[in-house]
Amino acid sequence: MGTYTLIGATGNVGSLAAARLLAAGQTVRPYLRNEAHAQHWRERGAQPFVGDLYDTGALVEAFSGADAAYLMTPTWFTADDMFVENERALDALSEAVSRAHLQRVVLLSSIGAHRPHGTGAILKLHAMERRFARLPHVTSIRAGWFMENYAGLVARVAETGVLPSMLSPLDMPVPMVATADVGAAVAGALTSVWSGQRVVELEGPRRYSPDDVAATLAKVLGRAVQAQVLPETQWRDTWTAWGLTQASASAMSEMLRGFNEGWITFERPQAETTPGGTSLESVLAGLVARAPQ
Repeated sequence: MGTYTLIGATGNVGSLAAARLLAAGQTVRPYLRNEAHAQHWRERGAQPFVGDLYDTGALVEAFSGADAAYLMTPTWFTADDMFVENERALDALSEAVSRAHLQRVVLLSSIGAHRPHGTGAILKLHAMERRFARLPHVTSIRAGWFMENYAGLVARVAETGVLPSMLSPLDMPVPMVATADVGAAVAGALTSVWSGQRVVELEGPRRYSPDDVAATLAKVLGRAVQAQVLPETQWRDTWTAWGLTQASASAMSEMLRGFNEGWITFERPQAETTPGGTSLESVLAGLVARAPQ
């Protein structure tokens, strides 16, 4: 059995990875922002640490003695500059990893993270991969488009029968993956043995277009659903209405253009990616079941 520290254990991926590790009898150290979340994990048998991503001292304590750690950084949607915040967090994380003599890390990365430009918000993950490239044992899990990204739309789709899509054209298949499969990949990587820099490019059992998403939602909802392109002229207003700053809206818009223009792809051919087993239908059915009525 081993000891594993997980940043972001309250998120979809981190919480699922931590739960799998606990179920396997591993010692789990969730690194959390507040004591309320810590108590929840104590009750589940974990050993939580409380601090933020800029607190090097707290991070050193959480990493010390761990066999491996799962690292991620959030997307600072409300920051004046998400990339500045990301660099601050990477500074603290990399210093803490060094001071704690941590040898193995698993990074939550993204499709397109190998690109040094033109990927918008994904550039923060390119920066993360580069920051930890000198460690002896690093696994970067480059996940496709999260199926759960549709969570905020299912109630609207149920009401209107229209699925607005920034991804286009509507028949273009996109690598998508369920967070359950990403969490399983994280837990598996943490407990495995490897050397050097390893990249896992992770997607679902098949690729789905916006039209596929609409058809699947129609099946789940029991009503007609049609995908409809949201014009790029409306993207910025949509992002800012969701609470993003202008700079963050620009980063997200560049990311969407990267997908639509075929620039954001996996580095290796599809035959070499790792397929998860969770279907889009099962994810969307869960999102519909949990959506406000």
